[in-house]
Amino acid sequence: MEEALFSLPNPLPQGAILVGPQPWPDHALLASREGRHFLLPQEAMDWIRDLHSSPENSTSRLIFLHQDAFAGEEGQNQLCHWLEDLAALHLPFLPILLHADLSAEHLVCFFRSGLFDALAVPLRRSSWINMLIRAEKSLEVRHQSRLILENTGETREKLLFLKRQIDDRNVRATSELLHSQESLQAAHTQLASAMEELSLLYQFGRKLSTARNWDLVLRELLSSLGDFVGSGGAALILRSAQGGSYSPRQTWQWDESSWDKVLVDLQDQVNDAMTESMMSPGVFNIAPDSASLGGGGPRIIALPLEHQEIRLGFLLLLFATPAERDQASQRFLPFLQTIQVMMAEEIANAQMLDRIRYIGKFNARVLETVKSSIWVIDEEGRTIYCNRSGQEILTGQTGASSTNEDFLFQIGRGRLDQNEDFNGDDLPELFLDARLQLNDVDGLLLPILRNTSDGTFHGEGTVRSSDGSRIPVLTQTSLMAGRSRGVQWLVVVCEDLRDSRKLEVERLRADRLEGLVEMSATLAHEIRNPLMGLSAQAELLADQLPKEDRRSRYIEVITGEVDRINETITRMLNFVRPYEPSRKIVSLARLALDSVDLVRPRAEEVDVGLVLDFDGAGTSGPQPGVWDFDIDGGQIKQVLLNLLINAIDASPPKTVVSLSVRRTNELYLVDSISGVQRNHPGLMISVSDFGPGFKDGALKKIFRPFYTTKSSGTGLGLSICQKIVTAHGGEIRAQRLQSQTVFQVLLPQVFPDGDLIAKANKEQA
Repeated sequence: MEEALFSLPNPLPQGAILVGPQPWPDHALLASREGRHFLLPQEAMDWIRDLHSSPENSTSRLIFLHQDAFAGEEGQNQLCHWLEDLAALHLPFLPILLHADLSAEHLVCFFRSGLFDALAVPLRRSSWINMLIRAEKSLEVRHQSRLILENTGETREKLLFLKRQIDDRNVRATSELLHSQESLQAAHTQLASAMEELSLLYQFGRKLSTARNWDLVLRELLSSLGDFVGSGGAALILRSAQGGSYSPRQTWQWDESSWDKVLVDLQDQVNDAMTESMMSPGVFNIAPDSASLGGGGPRIIALPLEHQEIRLGFLLLLFATPAERDQASQRFLPFLQTIQVMMAEEIANAQMLDRIRYIGKFNARVLETVKSSIWVIDEEGRTIYCNRSGQEILTGQTGASSTNEDFLFQIGRGRLDQNEDFNGDDLPELFLDARLQLNDVDGLLLPILRNTSDGTFHGEGTVRSSDGSRIPVLTQTSLMAGRSRGVQWLVVVCEDLRDSRKLEVERLRADRLEGLVEMSATLAHEIRNPLMGLSAQAELLADQLPKEDRRSRYIEVITGEVDRINETITRMLNFVRPYEPSRKIVSLARLALDSVDLVRPRAEEVDVGLVLDFDGAGTSGPQPGVWDFDIDGGQIKQVLLNLLINAIDASPPKTVVSLSVRRTNELYLVDSISGVQRNHPGLMISVSDFGPGFKDGALKKIFRPFYTTKSSGTGLGLSICQKIVTAHGGEIRAQRLQSQTVFQVLLPQVFPDGDLIAKANKEQA
């Protein structure tokens, strides 16, 4: 320890004993105050034992113990044994430990062994003065107790002496006995008063430190204090905030209608009295306002309550007469000063606790208000904290805002650490229940996120809600210090992307529709009108040529191409035109079989095989009524034909095109309205081929209108397929799996009442 940290402020007590490395104050100052310094604790104990053998030399002293005097692994035990040896000597010495922020556990052990006080360094003058006041009071109490014991012993000797002389001097013995009884009664009364003071101080300290609501105990404490010192009324005056005005916090038998004026006079008089006093805080006699309190001179005892040089308020005691006030201030001065210090400490602690609670509530309200979902996860993956948004995204239910001060442990099994009655097994856990999934991250998420290079992660993923929906989220993680040293908790923040996804979908849809509308209007006007004239002229030429004229075939080519162009425009307009499926119960098995039969000649022409499979059972799988679904049969058939023709055209000879139809209860589809990924029962239709697949960047464009990889075609086929499937509430996807190109059509099952989501969730449950 640096010596500068253990510098003792003035005034240095008379006869102080310093134990530890090198004397802290000046040698000359220590000598002038009749003090002594010992480098080793054993040297100091030997010198104290010598004093014990000569009681006439054992004056009251303060012993300042340097922390480093008891350094090492056995330092704590050595200090405890040293304090116990000192207490066994029964000398008026008070040991005081100067330490550099020892733990509360060590200090409790030292106080139990006989330590009087402990001061953290560096020392503040106010703390030093308060310690000296407490030490002086303690030494005075010890001195009074010793006097009482000495008087008691002297009385006993006198009684024995009178008993031996009773036969010779009966009258004198009787008088001496009465005198001794009176002395003993006085000593007993004094001791009883001291014990009553100690008992009252203990009750005050216990009630103030354990009370959750001071309103329930302050009036009782003021009543007990007023009855004990004989006052007719009491009041606790506190500031609402530092620098604020004073106001009565609680009163007892003190009804005052003009507190404002009384408090102004009180503050001025106390400040003047403290200016004249050599030591503060103290007990001051105050003259109340004659108009408000009925006059009669100074009848108030004012105890200024201060903590770390900050005025917190006053404790006021009102007496009937100045004489009663003077008598109480003289008789109970040490007691009132102790009450003053205790009340100031408890009020300061209570105000600090209120500020801490306010900060905690403020932080809780902030965390409960933010839209982002926030989790704090311990090292075992349990949820330590989850805000309201996180609860909603996990459970799918709207959570109520928490007003409880203990805003931690809102959800998750981490709450079991503090509440044995809380059943967290039914509540979802972000990691333990695998609710969070991150894109492109495989394996156990918790160790991966905790072991990132800089302790942070940023990426997208999904959170699976209790209702089966998958919510897209932007996830960010970081590490924070836990409750214990060396413990790190994981903070997970998830931003709900449903609104942004919906906005993006709407934006893309609007852009696409706007472009298609403009394009369709232009094509309809600029192409169809000339085509009509071209077709009419061709028909006129055909009528003028003889039937055997070979040039007639050129006119047929012209009219055929005109019809083809007109058909293309018709498809384009059909694509732009809003589409609503005309649903009815249709056998999907019959649709699939008919579609395969229609494209079979085309497949045989290019030597490509066709395979149809129902739930892995081949073509023998379909049973009557099993594959009946509420769909627009004609439009779904158009989708199947388009996908099969594209697959046949892309397949090399001697390969196979497969059409697979499967029922499933795990069809994860994104709701275009809410942006949530939900699980439904439905159909998964797959068309696969062994063609060359997609060129670079083509996979993102294949569903765009007029995009095609063929040498011929309009590029509207897949766009129309997507429009039809989307109108049925499904999705169409394309991917490359190993050597195969696979198109998947996902169609949710619609029930007769049309409530798809509720029925699907009911079936899952």
